[in-house]
Amino acid sequence: MSGPIARLQSLPADIRRERRKVSRFPAEVTALIRAASGDEALVRLADVSTHGCNVRGEVAWLRAGIFVSIGFEEEPPLQAVVRWMRDGSAGMEFLRPVPSERREWHALINSPFGP
Repeated sequence: MSGPIARLQSLPADIRRERRKVSRFPAEVTALIRAASGDEALVRLADVSTHGCNVRGEVAWLRAGIFVSIGFEEEPPLQAVVRWMRDGSAGMEFLRPVPSERREWHALINSPFGP
């Protein structure tokens, strides 16, 4: 591996987390993810921030680098890209920060266990 990538992967998990731009907050809510191909699955939202989230679930079609929509209830979903996959978890980065009018997402961010 090349320099910067090898160094990042060798850092302990707690140091890698400190590199995030914003804090993530724990969440416990079921979300629906959908790919452009039409594949969809229910997952558990494990943590969330205004810039991304972590989901848990065994989803065979989910891969790092694909674009998905993620949402819950009847609200319009947010668009995201899957940044990583590991042991039934996936890290997603929202294509745009969560807008202030998206109350359902801000309720998750402001309340440790969802709306």
